[in-house]
Amino acid sequence: MKRIVVVGASAAGLAAAETLRREGYEGTITLIGEEPHHPYDRPPLSKQILGGQWEADRVALRAPADLDALGLELRLGTAATGLDLAGRTVG
Repeated sequence: MKRIVVVGASAAGLAAAETLRREGYEGTITLIGEEPHHPYDRPPLSKQILGGQWEADRVALRAPADLDALGLELRLGTAATGLDLAGRTVG
């Protein structure tokens, strides 16, 4: 089974997954993120959201349909705590 695991459901993690798909990778892509939320834009969270200028849905990096189209296996609300290179596993 072909699988790539991307640790970090942030802008960088999402960009890595999108690049893999754009470049033709057809295997499983698992995106792991400690937070329970889909990837979102963090700077506006601390400025516009907490300041009351924006609603929370404005910080999402991609619409749900766009995330679905990537065919990602999302593991949100799960912290990656270790890497076993010999066993090829992320804990």
